[in-house]
Amino acid sequence: MTKDKLKKLIKNGQFEVATGGWSSTDEACPNYEDLINNIMIGHAFMKKEFGVIPKIGWNVENPGHSSTNALLFSMLGFKSQFFSKVDQDLKVELSNKENKELNFIWRPYGKHFGDTYDIFSSILVNNMCYLPGMYVDVIPNHDKNNNPFIDDTDSFDYNAPD
Repeated sequence: MTKDKLKKLIKNGQFEVATGGWSSTDEACPNYEDLINNIMIGHAFMKKEFGVIPKIGWNVENPGHSSTNALLFSMLGFKSQFFSKVDQDLKVELSNKENKELNFIWRPYGKHFGDTYDIFSSILVNNMCYLPGMYVDVIPNHDKNNNPFIDDTDSFDYNAPD
């Protein structure tokens, strides 16, 4: 795909860039300046090259999420954020039939800011949001028919025919 084709898809609303940082944000950064600069540099590039500034935060690879990150994402203009790596017991509890709370409004530092920096937040059920049957390196227990072909004879998971 050429840049011109991508620009057209973005302009037509057929393709949306999430986060748009220079690199993937990491909530474990030792200081927030790194996270802010990463996103600001990426957004300047996105605005210059494609005429858009992303409004969706996509943070699926970081373990644990903080109210500070929700605040920073909101302050940087994000309207929503999506993440996945939370405690599995919490994810199960929040996703049960009674709760259905994987989508929620995160109010960072609620009593200090009121609803000024509220941000729609969603916890993805299956970590990387793969389509059924499409996995990179982890095969869920319920999909035993989609085993990757492993031909490394030294691998514990070797499954190639002799």
